[in-house]
Amino acid sequence: MAKYKTEFKVKVVKEYLEGNVSYKDLAKKYSIPDKHIVRTWVNAYESQGYEGLKVSRKNNNYSLDLKLNVVDLYLTGEMSYQSLANELKISNPSIIARWVKEFRDEGIEGLKPKKRGRPSNMPNTDKNKDLKNKHNKTKKN
Repeated sequence: MAKYKTEFKVKVVKEYLEGNVSYKDLAKKYSIPDKHIVRTWVNAYESQGYEGLKVSRKNNNYSLDLKLNVVDLYLTGEMSYQSLANELKISNPSIIARWVKEFRDEGIEGLKPKKRGRPSNMPNTDKNKDLKNKHNKTKKN
C-alpha cells in the first residue's frame, strides 16, 4: 500500500499552488517527514497532472534507443534529470541518473536489458543430454 493516497497528495499540492505556503510549512502541517517530498509532488503535478501523483505499480521497459537519447541529452548539458523526466513522462528522475551512471561505467552495454532473477543452480552437464537421447531411442523401438 502506498504511504500517501493520491487524494491527499492532490490536496497538499493544490494548497501549495493556491496560497503563499512554503514546502517546509506544508510538510510540517501534514506531518510529512521532508519538504522535498512536497516539492516532488508539486513538480509531478505540474508536469503530468493528476496522473503524475498516482503510484505506478508497473515496471516500465524503456528501449535502448530512448535510454541513449536521454543520456545524450543529459551529458550534452541541454537538460537536467528533472526536466528530462518531466518532458518524457518518466515518473522518477533517479531512473535517468541511474542510466547516466551505468553509461559512464559500462558504456552502451550498461543500458542494455539485464537478466533478472536468480541464476539457476542446476548443473549444465552432458548427462542430461545423454538421458534425453536414451529416452528418445527407447520410444522409437
